[in-house]
Amino acid sequence: VQNPPPFSASRRRFRFGLALPPSRLSFSVRPVQRQGFSFLICPDGELIRERIEALLSGSAGPSAPWKREVFWGDEDIGDAFWSALTTTTLFAEPKAVVLRRADSLPAAFWPKLAPSLKGFNDMVWLFLCLEKTFAGKAPKLPKALTKQPYYRVAEKRKWIWTSPGLTREAMAPMLEDWAGRRGLSFAPGAVRAWAGALPLDMAFADRELSKLELWLGERTRIEQSDLDLVSHHEGMDMFAFLRAFSEQGSAVDVWRNIFDRRLAGDDMVFSFLGLLLSDARQMWRLAYGDGSGVRLPPFVRRKKEAMARRLGQAGIGRMFDLAMDAEVGVKTGAKKPDQVMEFLAAELFSLFQR
Repeated sequence: VQNPPPFSASRRRFRFGLALPPSRLSFSVRPVQRQGFSFLICPDGELIRERIEALLSGSAGPSAPWKREVFWGDEDIGDAFWSALTTTTLFAEPKAVVLRRADSLPAAFWPKLAPSLKGFNDMVWLFLCLEKTFAGKAPKLPKALTKQPYYRVAEKRKWIWTSPGLTREAMAPMLEDWAGRRGLSFAPGAVRAWAGALPLDMAFADRELSKLELWLGERTRIEQSDLDLVSHHEGMDMFAFLRAFSEQGSAVDVWRNIFDRRLAGDDMVFSFLGLLLSDARQMWRLAYGDGSGVRLPPFVRRKKEAMARRLGQAGIGRMFDLAMDAEVGVKTGAKKPDQVMEFLAAELFSLFQR
């Protein structure tokens, strides 16, 4: 396999048009000789997905569309994965075999992969995604992987893409670029405020900027007050938060979570209730409805199904009741937001520890 030329310095755009400077995450837009296999090292799953799409569309290869087959490293790697690497379909359909969360694989896996990567298969492109958060400036990779000959080949031929994901340092220039291409401008101090408020997750950041664009309408100036639109709060994993209610001795951490994130504020209550209802709906569908449309990582899905079964219909129904009572209490003025959150937290403790 020939070593492909370096990626061009042209800007790439996200789904809603957020662009990264050429020095960060630059993606090629012209066909180049495709890589034999690819390592994608980044904690942001959305950036990994878009990187894969850019590579598939920007590399010379089969004229037919690539079929995606996705496997997960935090589950057992069975025969289907090994078959995907070696078996050609009846109609010679090119396959992009994507192994997500490969950093969760046991050390014994990496030597087994070597035979499949010795030769070039023009109908199969393997993407190995390592998604742990960086410990410092560089990712920590499994030793069993870095000593493999195919990893050293990937290093030499530049088949390894590494990114820490979105960073606060890169956010402000990206926002200015995003706004400039739409004929928008930021009020003094607004770009810094938005750069500090947007989540460091590409999927959520895209969503928030899409909401902002719709909200502005004919207005072309972005104010700091528009930040009221932002509903995602960094580090808020609602399901992990709900699990904490069921753990003995977790009360102090839960209350600290509520007040450190100011979830008892007027606006934050409704954001919290929206996340609560979203998780309740997912658990209901997984346990008692059609769960086929619920898209979750497999290990999260298993935990949610287990929690849904433990709560039962009455328990999940109680979550809906609590959310509705809290919303009515705030909107009617019958209770202050902090009172609502105190009551809601107490009831959730009672429900989950029952």
